[in-house]
Order: sequence, then structure tokens, then C-alpha cells
Amino acid sequence: MPFISITFAIFFLILVIVYHFVTKLKQNALVLQRCLFFIGSLVFYSFANIKFLPFLLYIILISYFAGLLAKKIYCFVLFILLDLAPLLFFKYGNSEWIFPLGLSFITFQSLSYIADSYTGKIETEKNILDVALFISFFPVISSGPIQRAGKLIPQFKELHKFEYDDATDGMKLFAWGMFKKLFIADRIAPYVNYVYGGVTEQYGLALLFATILYSFQIYCDFSGYTDMATGIARYLGIDVGKNFDHPYFSKSVGEFWRRWHISLSSWLRDYVYIPLGGSRVALPRIYLNLLVTFLVSGIWHGSTWNFVVWGLLHGVYICIGRVTKRFWEKVSLPRVFRIFITFCLVTFAWIFFRADNLQTALVIVRKIMHVPFEINPFIQMCGNDGIKQALHVMFSMLVAAGGAIKGMVRIFILLVFLCCIEFMTIKKNGLEILRTKNSVVRWGIYIVFIVVLLEVVPLKIIFEEQKSYSTNFIYQNF
Repeated sequence: MPFISITFAIFFLILVIVYHFVTKLKQNALVLQRCLFFIGSLVFYSFANIKFLPFLLYIILISYFAGLLAKKIYCFVLFILLDLAPLLFFKYGNSEWIFPLGLSFITFQSLSYIADSYTGKIETEKNILDVALFISFFPVISSGPIQRAGKLIPQFKELHKFEYDDATDGMKLFAWGMFKKLFIADRIAPYVNYVYGGVTEQYGLALLFATILYSFQIYCDFSGYTDMATGIARYLGIDVGKNFDHPYFSKSVGEFWRRWHISLSSWLRDYVYIPLGGSRVALPRIYLNLLVTFLVSGIWHGSTWNFVVWGLLHGVYICIGRVTKRFWEKVSLPRVFRIFITFCLVTFAWIFFRADNLQTALVIVRKIMHVPFEINPFIQMCGNDGIKQALHVMFSMLVAAGGAIKGMVRIFILLVFLCCIEFMTIKKNGLEILRTKNSVVRWGIYIVFIVVLLEVVPLKIIFEEQKSYSTNFIYQNF
């Protein structure tokens, strides 16, 4: 059930009505609210495909009994293997079956519960409903943020009543996420899909441009989903944490990973990097631990070699960053240059993430390296055929959202707008900034924002283009 759909709107409206009714009951309100969240989560998950439901129930049971029974190392290992079995079968077993929605996210969340129960970081839950809610809570079930039992389960043990600030903040977050998804990610997607779908026929200039745009597409797509998920949970009074913190303003790749997909980064740190020895071992071992951690990250995203290279690339980046840390401190490059270098490194790695396979990724890299030799032919084509025709040919802009160059101008305006908002909210949360304004100013901002957006990208264009491709989120594939 996609967040951006009539089906979800009806589902959430019904759930909210029942939620408000339940919170006003004098007896059994907490129990009924917890049951409502769980039943709602099952309904939400079943809409993806009811055949996936046994997988979800299996993970819930494995997690629950692992918490109760995995007190010895051999039991712990057994439950870990049982928990990983569906992931290994569907994702890495060359199965032709469509793997269940949220397969990787649900598995990692379950693994964290089993590990934390075994090590005593959390109290083992005796009530299966608590574990079931933790595993299945619908806003985060498909693409995270990956939750920790110690933070989420205690919230389910409290009765949540309607709070005006939570409701309005939740709706604002949802709207901001929908803007990033519909107005930016989905505007970029047709162009990137076209260019990456015919790599051998494309010029290096088109591949370079598409790769840069993909950096923004995947950020707006994934962080847009996260904002919507966080907003839905916030409306219900649940805090599911922050998953992105202005990652493209990072001054190093290490900082990038502290700002990008924070829930996965912290999961890998706590359950892979630290158990391997973390930074408490000799320097060569630290580098090995980093490489192994990012190798796991790559394999988690996909079973093909391009994902392995993507993960290892980031591991190498961070190892080199640690080796050269003192050098960069002495050089003291301006912040903007360090941000630019980091963005270039991350964008280069995205090639391996987006490409269909390793061979295609290497072709893209080779063609992009050839870009300097395409500049002169491009200039000549501009002189002979005009700049518009040159852009169409060398950059494959005929498929741009909204119609060739005009569509690219729209995308550029939206990206500039996004970067301005991101820059303005580095030090202070956007919701906090809005709260400091009176209602007249706030509504004035909302109206201007909507009018400007519809002038840049009319709803007609959005509706027409949504018919031609799926609005599923990129990370639902993982």
C-alpha cells in the first residue's frame, strides 16, 4: 500500500478515526490502542501482497521465542540462522519469487531485538504483542528507519492521545516528504532510467549528468519516504527517529555515513563493526573492520557484484580518510571544497549502486572518463546545429520530465529550492523554525510554497507522468 495513494489515504483516515475514539475510552484504552496499531499494520502489510503475511508472522514468532529461549550461545546462533533464513532464501538463493515487502528492514530489526535480548541490553518481552508491534509497525515496515526495541517498545506501552503539535508536525513532515518524492525524485526518474537503460548508446556527458541527478533522486526518494513515515508515526504520537541529516553537506565520507541512512549506519556500527573489535584494536585491524562492515552494507543492498563494489568503495574512502586525516587538517581546505569533494566521491560510488550489474557500471565509468574528449564535439554541434539540438543529442534530453530542456529547467529550479531549504535547516529543524512564526506568516509561507510549486510543475504534468511509471520508493527493492 504506497503512502501516495487513495488506498492509503482511506486506510489512514479509518485508522485515525478509530484511534481518536479509542483514546477517549476510560477502560482498556491502552490495550485497544496497541491492538489497533497491530491490526492496522497487518492490514497495511497484506495490501502489498497477502502472501507475504506468513513471512511477517514467522519473523514475529522467531523474535519472540528467541528473546525467551536464546540464553545460551548455541540457541542464540540457531535463532539468528532461523531469522536470516528467509532473507538468504529470497534475496540470495536465486529464487524467482518476489521477495516480501521490507524483507531486509524487518530482518535487521528482528536481529537487533534478538541480539539485544541475548546480551541483556533490553529486557526480554513476555508479551508477544509488544514484539509483534515492534516488528510490524506499519509506517516503518517497508523501508525503515530501522528501529531498536529499547526505544520503540516502551512507546507502545504508553497511551497516546491526540496532540495538536504532533498532528500538525506529522502532516508537515508528510507533505515535505511527498514534495521530495513527487516533485523532485519522480521528475528525475524518467531521465535517469532512460540514460541508464541504454548505456552503450549514450554519450559520456549524458551518463555524467544522469549520475549527478541520480544522487539527488535517491536522496529525495529515500528521505522523502522517511519523512512521510516519520510524519505518520508522529501523528500517532510515536517517535521513530531521524534517518537523514543533510548528508550532502558532509565534509568527509565518514561524516556522510553519520548523516545518511542513520538507522542502518548505527545498526552496522553496533552489530558488525563493534563486535569485530571496532576501533579498540590495532590500526590494520581497524581498516579491516571498516572494510568488512561496508562489505556487509553492500551485500545487504544486493547480491550482485556492483553492490559489493559500492560497499567496498565507501569502506576504502573511509580508510583513506582516516589515513589522511592529519594532512587535511593541516591543509585546512575551505568547507565548500571539502563538501564538493565528498559529493563527487559519493556520486561516483552511486554509479555501481544504480547500474544493473558490474559490467554496465564499468562501461559507465569508462564513458564518463571520456567526457573531456566529448566537449569539443559538443561545442562544434552547438555551432552547426544550435545549442538546443546539441543538448538533445549529447545529453539525451528529449526524455526530460515535462518536455526536454524546459523539463530540465524545472528540475534545476526545484533542486535549487531544495538546496536552499536544506542549507537553512542545517542548524535548526524546519519544524522549529515554523513554530517561531505566527499563524498568519506560517499560512502565508504555505500558500506561497504551493503556488510556486504548481507554477514550476503543474499538477497536470505530475498526473500524466505518474501513469507511465511506478511511484514505488527505491528502497522498497531492498
